[in-house]
Amino acid sequence: MYLLIGILVSLHFLAAMINWDHWEKSRQGSKTAAFPIASGIVFGFFSVAAYKIADAVKTKNNSGKSLRFRRRKLTKQERKEDYLGTAMASLPFIGFLCFVCIPTIISVMMSFYDLHSYNLAKRQFVGLQNFKTLLFHDLAGSSYVSKMVNRAFLNTLTYCLSVPLRIVVTVFIANLMSKPIAKAVSSPVRVILFLPSLCSSVGVTLMWQWILQDQYGIINTVLSALGLKQVGFMTDPNWFRFSVILMVLWMRATNIINLQAAMANVSMSLYEAAELDGASKRQIFWKITLPAITPTLFYIITMDLIAALQESGIMQFVTTNGVGPDFKAVTLSYYVYRMAFTSMATDGMGLGCALALMLAIFIITLNKLNFRLGDRWVCYDE
Repeated sequence: MYLLIGILVSLHFLAAMINWDHWEKSRQGSKTAAFPIASGIVFGFFSVAAYKIADAVKTKNNSGKSLRFRRRKLTKQERKEDYLGTAMASLPFIGFLCFVCIPTIISVMMSFYDLHSYNLAKRQFVGLQNFKTLLFHDLAGSSYVSKMVNRAFLNTLTYCLSVPLRIVVTVFIANLMSKPIAKAVSSPVRVILFLPSLCSSVGVTLMWQWILQDQYGIINTVLSALGLKQVGFMTDPNWFRFSVILMVLWMRATNIINLQAAMANVSMSLYEAAELDGASKRQIFWKITLPAITPTLFYIITMDLIAALQESGIMQFVTTNGVGPDFKAVTLSYYVYRMAFTSMATDGMGLGCALALMLAIFIITLNKLNFRLGDRWVCYDE
């Protein structure tokens, strides 16, 4: 019931915000939009009241006796502590409301408008036209935009394919570091692997750009000294994706530490029982170690997949022309930024917000599927 009330409140407020234009007219004397906004506020008030009433309604315990939950009267000191605790706990909520919730609502609302300025008063309501422009080629003026969206979508999926590669590499290195022969140097290695997470992604990107630079980069300088042909890591479309994947693999090396910690928590009694049964090292890894670390693997896959779908900073700084060779650096998240800010005069905020909403729905859907599939292979047994 509470979920239904929340959905109804959200829909009501969304309808009120879509009628924002009418609200501006209401300030000049028209009352056409005062009703949806006022009714949204009233409906929200009554929804909170319904929640309170439902929370205080009679329930039954296991013995069948009716219970009524009543809060005892607080002392002055307890009320003071309550107010102080509420004030301290409300600070993160206020930050979430101001910097996440309200911008998200405005972004969803702007996806139904055409806006080519930072001034929201200059918007024009276009309904679902922005989504049609992004999805279909046959509309006037939408051919280039839809083709770029398709290319950005393919680039994003290709970038996401690096997640399984990173998982394989991290599992291999973590398993290698868990061996007795490597435990002597595991502490300094863990420190070295943790250092990239402390560095700014912009600084790391500029460092790798210096290493992979076409003419004067470190790698190409060594290749030239050996008499080999230089490689266009940042200008050749075939090498660009490999360079970005290598860069991200170095930046995500902290996953190795997480996996090594998960392997260290596997019960030694399982290994001893397997050795007594004559299991080989390979069988022990596939039958004991890998199933035991699947919760950590699932966490890493989920977080890396979300990060890959939202990647934009690396693509923005790793290229010199902003889009990479043959537009290989344009991901969906980066294209949202380019449409809303770089190409505001031609594309506009409306198209950027619409693409951001589509990307959010795609990420939620993909993660929902990921959790469904995770129920089949993740082992939470102790």
